[in-house]
Parts: sequence; C-alpha cells; structure tokens
Amino acid sequence: TDACWALSYLSDGDNDRIDKVIEANVCRRLVEMLMHPSPAVLVPALRTVGNIVTGNDMQTQVIINCGVLPCLMQLLLANHKKSIKKEACWTLSNITAGTKEQIQAVFEANLIAPLVKLLATAEYDIKKEAAWAISNATSGGTAEQISKLVENGCIRPMCDMLVVNDTRIVIVALEGLENILKVGEQMRRMPGTDGTNPYGRLVEVAEGLDKIEALQDHPAE
Repeated sequence: TDACWALSYLSDGDNDRIDKVIEANVCRRLVEMLMHPSPAVLVPALRTVGNIVTGNDMQTQVIINCGVLPCLMQLLLANHKKSIKKEACWTLSNITAGTKEQIQAVFEANLIAPLVKLLATAEYDIKKEAAWAISNATSGGTAEQISKLVENGCIRPMCDMLVVNDTRIVIVALEGLENILKVGEQMRRMPGTDGTNPYGRLVEVAEGLDKIEALQDHPAE
C-alpha cells in the first residue's frame, strides 16, 4: 500500500516524472494491482495508472500494453464504491484523449457500452468523468468511431448533461455533440441519403435542441 501511494505521488507531475515511474518497470505490476481485492491497494494503484495516462501518447501506450483496459472494464462493472468508478472513468478519459488507435483499443475492449451506461445512470461525479471520456473520443476519433458511439446510445445522455449546473461539463457535452453532428453532416451529403443529418434528428428526439436553445440565455454565454 505504501509503495503504491509513493508511486502515485511520484507520478503526479510532468512527463519527466512519469518517465521515471515507467523506467522503474512497475507498470505491469501496477495494472495487476487493479484487480486486488483490497481498496487499500487498488485505490493508489489506480491513481498511479491514472496519473501515467495523463502523460504523452507513448506513456499512455505503455499502460495499454500492460493490459489496463480489461482491468478498467472490471472496475466499471464490479460493485465498487463511487470513488473507484470515478477514477476508472477519469483514467479512461485520458486514454480516449490519445490517438485514434488508442481510442480503437477502448472500443475493442468493449468499454464504450458501460461508459455510456454510467453517463446515463450513475451519480454525477461518475457521469462527469464519463462525459469527458465520450467527448474526448469524439474529438480525436474517426467518423466510424463516432458512429459507433452513437450506436451505443451516447446522444441522449450527452444531451442530458447540457442542463447540469457545471459550465465546464456543459461545454464538454456541447463539444461532444458538435463533433457527432459534424459526422452526421458528412453522412447527410452522401449520395443516396434523404438529405437530413441523421444525428441531428437523434439530438432533436433527445430534446437536445431545446436544451441548446436554453443555453443561449445562460449567464456564462
């Protein structure tokens, strides 16, 4: 436990500090500890892993190569307390802020459906991190990846985040929806379509347009 907490403090900083932790060859062991039955070990291990993936794409890839994604899946699905699910979503949000290949790895680990479910149904602290994870994936993802997010039902819960009392998260949700609508616009222009933005329709059905219009009167502009 003490060793994990020490590593969490050492990894909390710039990329040089993260490199030092990676060079100590502890990443695979840290990832294994995400499956530890005791929160006293799991919590600092998860914090350290989360800190490492805030680094650059290469540093994030080291953790992915150690098999972190199936472990995060277990943390999201298991009956863990709120703080652990929140940190797992935070860790994922830093992975989905990476390359298209790293985003694809998240898809291939079947993490999108549980993320969307948490975005729709979890307590707010978890929802917030799930919103970052989904929005980041729309920002760096391909059109095909964004379409898969829509297929997993992300539009309605993202629209629901437009009314939370947290300006930063409202912006995160707006940016995610904008990226989704841009892909819908590309689809609208394809031959053989009916000339409407299919994702625009889904946003409308999810009462997203009403919520976006209401935001125009928001004090934070």
